Formats: sequence, C-alpha cells, structure tokens
Amino acid sequence: MQMKTHKLIYLLAGVLVLGASIPSNAQPQNNSLVAKPTASAVSNQTKTQRPPTKTATISVEGEKTEVTLKLYEHSSPQFSTYFVENYFLPESVSSDEGTGVRFFVNTGGIKKEDAYVHFFFPARATSLGNLKKFVNGRRGLLATNGWQVVNRTRNVPYRWAKERIGFQQRQGNETILGHVYLGEYKGKAFYAIAHYPAEYGDGFGPRANLIFQNLQFKG
Repeated sequence: MQMKTHKLIYLLAGVLVLGASIPSNAQPQNNSLVAKPTASAVSNQTKTQRPPTKTATISVEGEKTEVTLKLYEHSSPQFSTYFVENYFLPESVSSDEGTGVRFFVNTGGIKKEDAYVHFFFPARATSLGNLKKFVNGRRGLLATNGWQVVNRTRNVPYRWAKERIGFQQRQGNETILGHVYLGEYKGKAFYAIAHYPAEYGDGFGPRANLIFQNLQFKG
C-alpha cells in the first residue's frame, strides 16, 4: 500500500512538471492554416499588375509618333498584352482545336480583314517540334495559306519566340507580307502571325511590334 502511494506521488509530480513546460499562452495547432503573404510578396504582386493604358513612342517613316496603348487580357490561356487603341480591334474565338486571338487593323471604323496580328494556342499541349511540323508540313499552315517562305531566323527580339519565318503572297495585284512566330511558354507551344498588305508596312510593323513586345503570361 505504501509503495502504491509513492508511485502515485511520482506520477502526479511528472504531470505537474509536464504541465509547467507548456506555455500558458500556447494555442492548438491547426493544419488548415493559410499562410499570409509577406510584405515582399505583396509588393511583387503590386508590381505585376499592369495599368489599363499607357503610352509608347514609335517611329513611322522616320518620324517619332506617340501612341496610346490599351491593355488586353485573356483568361484562358492567361496572358495579356498592349495594343494601339485607335488602330487595332481585338477579337477572340475558341473551338475544340484551340483559342485564337486576332488584332485586326480598324481605322476609320472599317475592319481590315487582311491586316492583323494573330495568336493561336492549341487546345492540347504540343511541343515546339510538333508545332514546327504543323507549320512547315505539306498540308501545314504555310502551305494551306499559299504563303511562300522568304527567310527564317532564330534571332528574334521577343523572349517567348523561338523562331521567325518571313513569308509573302500575291493576291491579284496586291502583295501580302508577314511573319509566323513559333513561341513557347512553360513547355507549351503556340504560334503568332503578322499579316498585312505591303502598302501597310510602314505603319503596321511598328504597331504590331508593340503587341508582340508586350506579351506576358500568367501562371
């Protein structure tokens, strides 16, 4: 009986020591806690927000011209860019094959169907190698449109672009010029096109360049 009493005393003492080692203000753990962003993270989020409009200066026929750019945002895929507000009209179309976004030249309230910047994002993720086959194949993008390749280069000023293919085409008395850009973002390939009549070149080129230059992806 005396031995049992001693064991009970030791046990109670151990409980008291254990209880003393736990801070009085300790809170129960919660595995579902959501971490709050740090000050630097909030700052970075703010920096990535793009203003709805901004200005840029382009050179047209040797003269500097200031233009107003409007932000374009697309939800799926998530990307954004800027376009000259009084020069382009953006339109997007989605299908089982993928998503296309075109910026048509729209001056004087008239949409020019043969002057545009076009992005196409395949619905199914494809590699850059497969995209090249699609563009360059016998029944590919270039062949089916009747575009004659005039040059190719991998020296492209846009970070997302891996190759640029220059082309031309005769339509009646008109010459069509353009470029196909093979792009890639996080392993997913896509293409972009600049397509315009030769007579549009001086004004179209610098404005189309702003769309390509300002392209950014999210996620």
